[in-house]
Amino acid sequence: MIRHSQGFTLLEMMLVLVVAAVLAAVAVPNMQPAITNMQLRAATQDVASALRHTRGQALSHGREAEFVLNVRQHTYRVAGRHKPYVLPESVKLSLFTADFLTDEAQGSIVFYPDGSASGGRVTLEGAGKTRLVDVNWLTGNIVIREEANGKP
Repeated sequence: MIRHSQGFTLLEMMLVLVVAAVLAAVAVPNMQPAITNMQLRAATQDVASALRHTRGQALSHGREAEFVLNVRQHTYRVAGRHKPYVLPESVKLSLFTADFLTDEAQGSIVFYPDGSASGGRVTLEGAGKTRLVDVNWLTGNIVIREEANGKP
């Protein structure tokens, strides 16, 4: 009479765990650039959305509205909201504006009631990529661009 065993032996279970551990050790470090890239994309979309919100506030309320970015603390604030929004530490930030820098770490882009703006650029870098969020001074239009090999 042939007897069929049900289940797995301890050796088979140990082998599966070793294979899973090896795969995890190889896969996790290779996923870090992908995670950083996703954080860069999300941070870029957040900043562009906040700028659009600020422009909308200026248009709808008929008064100046300010977007404030602190590159050292990785935070930004938008008009009408006192809460600071936090960006990932893995994303390097820089801000270029005409003359609305309050200090070397913080600056702002101002939107006017007619939709125009002080203009400027927020640069976000991470995972070997650079994304630019440009604010046109004349129209207040916000555009996201990606730099390729250091050139926009």
